[in-house]
Amino acid sequence: MGIRFVTMLAFIVSSMLSAQSMAQETEKKARWYKVNLTIFKQKPDSKLDESFAAKAIELDIPDLIQLKQQKDKSDAQSAINAPLALHHESLGSNAPFVEQSIDEDWIEVLGKLDPAKQPILYNAQWVQPVYDQKNHIPLYFESSLLHLNQPQLRGVMDLHVSRYLHAHFKINYWPENADSFEDLVSFEGARRMRSKELHYLDHPLVGVLLRILPMENPIAAKEKLEAERLKAEATNT
Repeated sequence: MGIRFVTMLAFIVSSMLSAQSMAQETEKKARWYKVNLTIFKQKPDSKLDESFAAKAIELDIPDLIQLKQQKDKSDAQSAINAPLALHHESLGSNAPFVEQSIDEDWIEVLGKLDPAKQPILYNAQWVQPVYDQKNHIPLYFESSLLHLNQPQLRGVMDLHVSRYLHAHFKINYWPENADSFEDLVSFEGARRMRSKELHYLDHPLVGVLLRILPMENPIAAKEKLEAERLKAEATNT
């Protein structure tokens, strides 16, 4: 009985270590990018007689982890940054998605928005690995602004790479004049991306700005630094 239990425990531990090792190898092989995502409100054209109420889009977020947040953000940045969460089937609980302070050049881009007509609903910057479509990781986001006692904007974005980068959005949004959950505005959008370029997804009530910049693989870079450190220590001894 005791031997069987120890054997089973050893098997479970071995399987967990093997899964963790495979996840790390997957992360090392992924393409890494810095992502800037900003979603802002647009003032609808009063001349248009249109209704945008729609059925809520299923965001499918059964298993989430919080984006790691830096504590050195300014109040201005943190006011428009909400937690980002994500599925982690392939990466495990130590997924290296890290939220960052907003770069100055992105702040300049946002400076072109009209704060009266285009107030920001959500704004974040982070670094992540990007996989093929089979292994893509949907990212859940929500605004810190509340309406009807819930986040005014909730959505899911996923990035995957084949020959090109691809982005897919699902967004649920409750405008200020929404009196009930039935007044929801929902939409989906997909876009083939070019890294280093500014991309804009348009909706009569909401605009999305997205930029994706190639980054050095941080796991491979860390291993390289560790190898150089060990080599230097060996040379000095």
